[in-house]
Amino acid sequence: MPREFLTFLRKAGELRPRALLSVLPVSLTLFILIAACGKKMDPLPPEAVLPGPVKEFSLVQEGEGLLLSWQFPTENQLGQPLTQLSGFRLERCETKELSPPLGCLVDFIVVADIELDYPRVGQVKDGSVFYRDHKLTPGRRYYYRVAAYDPSRYPGAWSRVLSHAWGVLPQTPQQLEAEAGDRQVVLSWSPVTRLKDGSPARDLAGYYVYRRAAGGDWTRITPALVTDTAFRDVTVKNDVEYTYMVRAVRQVGPDRLESLDSPTRTVKPEDLTPPPPVLNLVAAITAKGVELRWDDSPAPDLAGYRVYRRRAGEAHFTRLTPELLKKPYYVDTRVSRGQTYYYYVIAVDNSRRANESLPSEETVVNYQL
Repeated sequence: MPREFLTFLRKAGELRPRALLSVLPVSLTLFILIAACGKKMDPLPPEAVLPGPVKEFSLVQEGEGLLLSWQFPTENQLGQPLTQLSGFRLERCETKELSPPLGCLVDFIVVADIELDYPRVGQVKDGSVFYRDHKLTPGRRYYYRVAAYDPSRYPGAWSRVLSHAWGVLPQTPQQLEAEAGDRQVVLSWSPVTRLKDGSPARDLAGYYVYRRAAGGDWTRITPALVTDTAFRDVTVKNDVEYTYMVRAVRQVGPDRLESLDSPTRTVKPEDLTPPPPVLNLVAAITAKGVELRWDDSPAPDLAGYRVYRRRAGEAHFTRLTPELLKKPYYVDTRVSRGQTYYYYVIAVDNSRRANESLPSEETVVNYQL
């Protein structure tokens, strides 16, 4: 030990405690004060810069368990880029009160230790972590927090605490039916009156409806609960295939618990609405034949027009245009002098069904040229 430091200690022993603190170096004074507090401190190495809090920490019910997810922290506790990250410590505590308590929670225990090099629990994917907790008891509220740790397994900043009440799930809705219409799908299902354990569902709040398009993910399309056992979806497009399912929802304290998925139904809405009838059809005799004109159809899904004709004495009209006309104009060149002809036009939309409008009013002409 250096001679100067021994001399300092010998002189310090002759001073009263208050005077001793006034002459000690600042670092040594802090050490004495901390030791006197009687509080054990983690032996953190001075050079350790611990991870900051995780990002996007969330908690949702998923089936018969709770799903927790979060994203890797990107900074240490000094706000610098994080360079040392080895895993995550997830802790949980529980209470018998379904509503969150007013006091502090102290009985957290480790429920999962997720090492990035070899994650034996949970799932790590693309900078995100997922953990499903299925060891749950009805009538309890569960609280969770998570912290990232460094290679020495020192935890960094803890996340905020999230909680969710747990209980017996409602029974699954059955007899789901789906009927497709024109830009709409009408759903119906049987009511749910009991929980999975057979007890009455006295706190059933309603139902959520989920939908996915072909190749897509499930999306809840009812922001508010549906209290009836039927729902009309008017947010669909024609000629697109949709699959539906329904979940019953129970209110447990301030939280909601959804049943397992109902049977699914797949339907495809289609355009059943024809364009309006063509208006103001007129015919004129020309050297080329009978020239027909009419007003443009206002239908937004118009594909074109078809022209029909019959000659005086014929019982039925014959279509003159094998292909759809794109413009409201047509010349009938297959006419004979002295004959009387009757014409009408229909509009056709661009749906898979190629819906036709009602016939326009007929126009008649006696071809004399």
